[in-house]
Amino acid sequence: MSLDRDYPLSRTQGRVLLVGLVVMMAFGAALFGGLIPGLKPNYAPPSTITVDGEPYYYTYVVLNFPAIFSNHTSPQSFAFHNVSFLLWVTNWYDPSGGLVHGNGTEPNGSVYSFVLGRSSIPPLNVSLYISPDRLFAVYWSAGVLGGPWVTLMVRA
Repeated sequence: MSLDRDYPLSRTQGRVLLVGLVVMMAFGAALFGGLIPGLKPNYAPPSTITVDGEPYYYTYVVLNFPAIFSNHTSPQSFAFHNVSFLLWVTNWYDPSGGLVHGNGTEPNGSVYSFVLGRSSIPPLNVSLYISPDRLFAVYWSAGVLGGPWVTLMVRA
């Protein structure tokens, strides 16, 4: 057996290498094709809801509770589908229920302000806000049992 030959691998070594490459390719295809459970990335399309006949993507955010005797929170920032939201709570411990204040900033720079909730001063009974151009909407069930969950929606 001489070391000076044209082929760097013997026939047996070449076959083993070829079989190894085929096995690795099959394993890779199975891995990235989802045939091996738990290894494929889990992608779920965004949830949609219809508001006034138009589809919106939506998500829930949880606002901070105000400190005892504070009755309001600092603004919290949220971003969803290229719309930035700034939300805060006032009158949280009021018997008629609190108010959720907010601003929605659209990708073009337009800013729309809103207040959601039920209050006697000022008279207010609003649980859904839709921006004038209908690009985004915000929902809060309001009232004493409204809780800290706010629904952000952006037109699909």
